[in-house]
Amino acid sequence: MGKAERWYVYILVYLFLSGLIAHLVPRIYPFTRYTTDLFLLMINGALLYFLFEKNRDQNLWWWAAITYLGTFSLEALGVATGKIFGEYHYGQTMFLQVLDVPLVIALNWTVLILAVNNLMYKWTQNPILLALLSGVFIAVYDYFIEPVAIRLDYWQWEGGPIPLQNYLAWSVIAFVFSLPLHYWKIRFHSPLLNIYLFVQLIYFILLNLLL
Repeated sequence: MGKAERWYVYILVYLFLSGLIAHLVPRIYPFTRYTTDLFLLMINGALLYFLFEKNRDQNLWWWAAITYLGTFSLEALGVATGKIFGEYHYGQTMFLQVLDVPLVIALNWTVLILAVNNLMYKWTQNPILLALLSGVFIAVYDYFIEPVAIRLDYWQWEGGPIPLQNYLAWSVIAFVFSLPLHYWKIRFHSPLLNIYLFVQLIYFILLNLLL
């Protein structure tokens, strides 16, 4: 890991720690709605940059673009119809939105799909099994995100509890977008992905416990 990547890790931990504190301190919390978009753009955009710099694989650019547009389109259809994930809408915590969907949300899902595939690669190199495991893991990951996201008004579900349909949909979506990573033999691996994955997971677990 190079010097720039180590600085990324330090900044990543600092930003998530700062975000944790900001969400727990009433005087600071209102300010977070103006920083969430920038926060997600910085940590995800910088991580993608490091992945491209390390792996030098042009197919990674294409995969990231297709996955961003694909997940954004599915989010837009989901919000408009309620048929994909269930009935839900986004709040104003992430306020840079198009078609009622935050622009950074698909970027977050794109990097998260890379991260879970990077982790699963330690257990198997079979493309289909990798995609299946990644789909399951991302649904489990979303289970920890959902309660916090609802409390912080990232999004709200209509009519009560989080539908099982949401977790099943994200499992299928992650499976579909994971397959090209392995069948095209795209180079994307980096220890930064594991650090990103677990720092973010700890962040949401702590918010679940403390909010």
